[in-house]
Amino acid sequence: MALALALPLFLLFLRGLPTFPRTLQDLDVVLQSLALAGAGTLLTLLLALALAAWGLLGRVGRGWEGLLLLGYLVPPFVTGMGVLFSLEGIGMEAYGAPGILLAWTLHYTPLAYLLLKPQVRVALGLLGAARVHGVVGVRALRVFLPPLLPPLLAAGGALYLALLGNFGVPAVLGLPERVYVLPTLAYARLMSPLAQDPLGEAAALGIWLALLALPALLLSRPPLLEAQEPLLPPPRPIYRHLFALYALLALALTLLGLVREALQNPYTGALDPAFGEALALPLVQRGLRNSLLLALATTGLLLLLALALRPFPQALGRLRRVLDLHYLLPGTLLGLGLILLLGPTPLYGTPWILFLAYLLNFAALALRALEGSVRVEGAVWAGRVHGLGAWRAWLRLGYPLLLPSAFAGFFLIFPLAFAEITLSALLYAPGAETVGVAVLSALNGGLYREAAALGLLLMALSATTLLGRPRW
Repeated sequence: MALALALPLFLLFLRGLPTFPRTLQDLDVVLQSLALAGAGTLLTLLLALALAAWGLLGRVGRGWEGLLLLGYLVPPFVTGMGVLFSLEGIGMEAYGAPGILLAWTLHYTPLAYLLLKPQVRVALGLLGAARVHGVVGVRALRVFLPPLLPPLLAAGGALYLALLGNFGVPAVLGLPERVYVLPTLAYARLMSPLAQDPLGEAAALGIWLALLALPALLLSRPPLLEAQEPLLPPPRPIYRHLFALYALLALALTLLGLVREALQNPYTGALDPAFGEALALPLVQRGLRNSLLLALATTGLLLLLALALRPFPQALGRLRRVLDLHYLLPGTLLGLGLILLLGPTPLYGTPWILFLAYLLNFAALALRALEGSVRVEGAVWAGRVHGLGAWRAWLRLGYPLLLPSAFAGFFLIFPLAFAEITLSALLYAPGAETVGVAVLSALNGGLYREAAALGLLLMALSATTLLGRPRW
């Protein structure tokens, strides 16, 4: 099964190797991708460390954390559009590398915050204990830094992979000015009518993408220690205010530009919402319908698979480790690999190839949602002791206890699948466009108000992900 699931990547390497020497002319894009992903990772980690310290020292509540997290739940290309329209509103240029870095930092800082907060809690507790024993100044760094290094490497690897493979933000803020990174250049070569071998050149760029991603794969999944509840100093409101100020500014920088563009008539300045015009576009109607069907089918099927495998934790864990590869590696590699694998088959050019790509890409999330859920084996064994068969015990005791985890998994996967754009841009067929493709098409066609309106709708849908933390 592992070999079968890795077959698209294997075919990509076979197809791209003959063309690989020709891509040396694109070495500037390779270096630019590496530099942007590295710089974005460092900026995001530094900001997330500060937010984690502020949140812990200020005892920030779930409300402010939810507001911060909303910035990550929004699709990345919507964050890019929000930054574009917000900066244009104050007369600043958002296109190019600085705009890409800003949008990446705004979007991925909440993720880094969640990854680093438990270990920052441990480090702050150790720092407080060291101060009690008179260890202050530079010597205190020997206490504070060692617990942070493993999670910093792990979070940095995960962030670097996410930035390196991100297509949406560079497509919005880079392509109009011909500022390329590897995912957008591979897309441009694949779609170019002037390329001598479009698929071969795109596959060769995919090899570069895989080579740049390979070192980070070694850092992305080390085990993190469970943080105990340390003794922290008394809460200080100033840190809570700083945390809240950043959360509000980050959300405003994404939201206000979209609101202004979608609701205000650019000629009269009057209130003139563009939602009706956006939803009346045939491409948007098809995109919404196709994305809804694909997201529902993907989420439902993957959660059913995860529930079916939950009684067999070893099999579930092994399958999840194999599928992690498709989730961690840039989606461009999976898209190009599926084109090579299924191009000669009747599946190519149909929605089914996109459905398969969604299943492979999001399967690891569904399996993780159930793998890391509440331990129900004790209740199942108690049922069996009292005379229930294995499957009846799972149906009556195990699976009902897993419903909150499945509920959370649905609200995690569905918005991501609904607004997916990297695989969609490579694999969609005419008549089977997704909403992400529709938004980019509207933006590239100069329909900025309609694109902004759709961005607001996707933001509202992304906010429902916060419902994935049920209290029942």
